Order: sequence, then structure tokens, then C-alpha cells
Amino acid sequence: MKYLQRLFILLTISVVVFSCQKEYSVENNGGNLSASAQWSFTEGSAQFKGPIDTVTVDTVGAYTFLTISGHSADKKDLITLQVFGTSVKAGTYKTPFSLFAYARNGVILYQTNQQAVDSFTIVISKLDSTGITGTFSGKAWDSSNTYKTIVDGKFSSVFKTTTPVPPVSTDSGTVVVWSKAGCGGGTNPINVTIGTKSGTISKFFATEPSVCDSNGGYSLKLPVGSYALSAGCGGANNVTGTVTVVKNGCTKVFVDVSGLGTAPAADYFPTTANSNWSYKYENGAPGDTLYTLSTGISGTINGQTGTFSLFTDQDASGKDSSLYKKANNVYYAYSPAQKIDSLGIDIPGFVYTFLKDNVAAGTTFTDGPIPGKVNSIPGNIYLNSTIVDTGAVATINSISYPSIIKVKTIYSFKVGSISTPFYEAEQWFAKGVGLIKLVEYNTAPFATPDDVLDITRSKVY
Repeated sequence: MKYLQRLFILLTISVVVFSCQKEYSVENNGGNLSASAQWSFTEGSAQFKGPIDTVTVDTVGAYTFLTISGHSADKKDLITLQVFGTSVKAGTYKTPFSLFAYARNGVILYQTNQQAVDSFTIVISKLDSTGITGTFSGKAWDSSNTYKTIVDGKFSSVFKTTTPVPPVSTDSGTVVVWSKAGCGGGTNPINVTIGTKSGTISKFFATEPSVCDSNGGYSLKLPVGSYALSAGCGGANNVTGTVTVVKNGCTKVFVDVSGLGTAPAADYFPTTANSNWSYKYENGAPGDTLYTLSTGISGTINGQTGTFSLFTDQDASGKDSSLYKKANNVYYAYSPAQKIDSLGIDIPGFVYTFLKDNVAAGTTFTDGPIPGKVNSIPGNIYLNSTIVDTGAVATINSISYPSIIKVKTIYSFKVGSISTPFYEAEQWFAKGVGLIKLVEYNTAPFATPDDVLDITRSKVY
């Protein structure tokens, strides 16, 4: 669809503050709570404080980033403060040149809005070879996307003179992934990946195994930590999530793929030749109507097996083309290369997943990292998608659609440990019809749609 052309312009506008590979150029006492390494702030009646773990200085192109990281005394909370510029020294930094984020158990509690100019301030009152001292305050979103006021923020750290060596944990635990049935509800094996380790589930259980080395389930021992989990059928990652390994513990994970492995009777995004669709933006002018035609022309893209079908899209602003294909209940699109020297954009062409039609609501999937440059700063693009609903019913422009899958995708640009979301799209697909609704959000936290595109008619051959 034509909306893809706008993504990288939005990315340039939205992505302002980045981080990068840490050089550990400065660091303090390793996280021990002491007067020489401390941070604190207040929000409402709540007070927060703890030790500073690291202070790092990084360089990306012409920019310098200073990042302060710390945790709470119970180590459940993490704080990040960051400033950047062509040089970093004692002084005042306001958004978008300052960043504040605070998380508890991996969930963001407070985070600055990088597009709200001057809404948050970090003041570095001292920065030299011995340490750093400063204050911070301003507005930040909470977990419900409501602005909260951060006050009395303070930080102070004494630097080490030696390069730190991160400790290596020898603690480990065991994980077993099990299922009641295989792919398609039978005994076909299930493919499982945890982190970089892969295997299969070949034996199935009516109830959770009583031991962690269940014969037939997928079991392995891993160092303590959190790992990405995926499981599925036919080469697709139909179930995704995170598994946490605890010291000397046994973590049991149930996956259900019994309903997978069978294709629906009709595609949710048909590509047959001469099929065509018309759309209109809500509250738009008559000339905003978008007409899309599947030409039936196909070709191989980016080394992908199978062929892509060529679509042409036309509205008042002109005509362009797009490429799509389907394989094993997974739908793919091709995003062409983008190079805009004046904006410092250089993104290669890439193929991404925009729909899976045989998975349950709540299923997630990710495309990336996709390397590129924005504002001439190198980083990676990620597309994080969630199946919001399956089997939904809706009426659009007096036409009833009885079987709908809703997919939400958030586009982010990541440099080092800092990921900046810059666009969200929610797409509705009807079985045998295709895309029937597109809801676009151009500004985080993606609470109010910027555009809504509705189908007005369709003809599928």
C-alpha cells in the first residue's frame, strides 16, 4: 500500500535520541549503594532511589552520547538517563537532547516523549575525569500514556580509572517445553527455539510433566536469564514469547499448536490477477480514494523462494507499486530501498511479514534487525507485530465482513540499547476479501489515529 512510502520520513522526524555499542569509557563502583554513586527522584507521593551502575560515553558519527544507568536497592527497577550532542559537557539538556526512562521488572513505568520539545530537562553541573553530578526533572509518560511530573531528580557518580570486566554468571537452570498435541492436533512434531538453541517436541502429555527432563518434550539447561521462545509448524514461528531461567530451577512452558497446520478455505490477502479494491480515508476529500489492482505479474525478490505478485496503487497523488506473496499461511510484503541524502536516510530493500492467518489472537512475530541509516546515524529497524483479534465481525460502508483478523505492527529504530518507536499500523483483513481497514498512528504513544482508511468496494477473482 502507498502508506509505506511515508514511513522513513516519519522515522527521520521521530528518531532524535539514540544509544550505541557501549565503550565503557567511564564507570563507577559496579552498583554498590554508597554516597559516591547515587540517583533519586520523586513523582507525586512516590520516591525512588538507588545506586548508579554505569556511566558511559559513546560516539555515533558526529554525535556523542552520555548514558547513566542504575537500579533500585532491590534490583527490580532500572533507570536510564541520557544526553547527546556534537559534544557532551557540563550544561543543560532538554528534550529531544535528553532522555529519561524508568522500568520495573522489565515494564516501562515512566518514559520521556522525545517529540515534546523542552518537556524534560537534565542538568549536568559537574563532568570531569573524577565523576559526574547533576539534576533532572520534567514531564514523562507513565504506563497508561498519561503525563506525570518528575521532580527533585539527582545523580552523582565517581568514575573508576580501569576498564570494567562484566561478571560472568555460572548459575543455571532447566527449561522444558511441552504440549498436549502436535501440529494439526495429531502427533506431528513441533519445532521449538529458545535463544539460539533449537529442537523438537515429539511426545505429548495430557498434563504438565512432573519432571524437568521429560522424554519427548524439549528440555535443556541454560544460564540464568531471559530468552526468546518460539514454537510452530511447517517452518513458521506460530507461538512466540519469553522464557525466564532461574537458578537451580525448573521452568515448564506449555505451547498449544493443535489448531495449526491447516490452511483456511480462502486467503485473507488474495493476490489473484485482476482482483481490485477501492478505499477512502475517513473525513477525506473525494480525490483521496485509493484504487489497488493485482496485475498478476510475479517475480523473485531479495532471494525469497516463491514469487511475489505485483500490485499497482493509484490515488490523487499518483501511482506506485507494491509486492506481496503468501507461503505456509504467512503473508509477506516487499519494502523497496529508500535513499534520501538530504535527510540522511539510507535503508535497503527488505521483505517483512504482515499477516499470519492460522494463529491465535495474542500471537506475536518480529522482523529485524534491518540495518540502515537515519540522520546519517546507523541503526536497525524492527517491526513488532501482534495478532489482535481473529474471527471478528465488522460492517464498513454498509458491507458486512464476518471473518476478520486484526494485526497491529509497531515500527521502531534501534541504536544500541535505545529503541524509538516511530509508527504504528493496525490492519484488518477479511477472509476472501483482503485488507478492509487501515488505522495509522504517526506519533507515540499511538493513542489517537492520524489516518483511517476504509474499504468501499472489492472484486476478487
